[in-house]
Amino acid sequence: MIRKSFITIVTIMLFIAATNAFAADKYQWKLVDTENKCQIYTSDVPGKGYIAAKATCIVPARIETIGMVIKDVASFPRWMEDCAEIKFFKAHDDNDGLIFWYHQHVPFKTDRDMVLKSIVKADLKHKKINIYADSTNEISYDAGKGYVRMPSFHSEWTLEWVDREHTRVTLMADPDLGEGIPKFIANMVIKKNPFKSIQRMMKIVKDPKYIEEGKNSKHFKLIEELIKTGDLKP
Repeated sequence: MIRKSFITIVTIMLFIAATNAFAADKYQWKLVDTENKCQIYTSDVPGKGYIAAKATCIVPARIETIGMVIKDVASFPRWMEDCAEIKFFKAHDDNDGLIFWYHQHVPFKTDRDMVLKSIVKADLKHKKINIYADSTNEISYDAGKGYVRMPSFHSEWTLEWVDREHTRVTLMADPDLGEGIPKFIANMVIKKNPFKSIQRMMKIVKDPKYIEEGKNSKHFKLIEELIKTGDLKP
């Protein structure tokens, strides 16, 4: 009985290890462009014709301020590339995570839509905040005619501490736009979307509203304490 339990535990551990290894190897990022001191990367995605893309930029803003901008999903149409409309449904995970409908404009083709669920993972002792957004069926929402529901979507924001007034921001997007769009055209759009979104966000982070919200966020006090203890350098 003990031996069987041991074998079961080992099997589970090996399965988890294999799953993690697959996740790590899923994207093979290649630097394809540098623009405005930002790096743009693309990767093929196993089993898909569409590429994934990401961009990394140094944003002159506090990490908690940027977090507040990303949390304000209602503002996405102001700065998120090709985001035409947002419909907020609810918050979860102590109000850090959100579920919302996302309307993506597609030039000269039928617009796409999806329901997304975001999750926030903050590890400020290691100078990082990750914000994930994935398509979900948790809430069923029919926006009506005029949209093609995207089969899948995965994105990730990575906010990394540089100093008190600068943050390294990476936005990664792995979309499946569905049928009806030539792959080469879609991939041209996907390649630049993260970069364009971060560039526009650089203007939004100057808004006093988000600066004040950042100061009142739950991360602010923790950051200040980590600065005092020397875990974060100002």
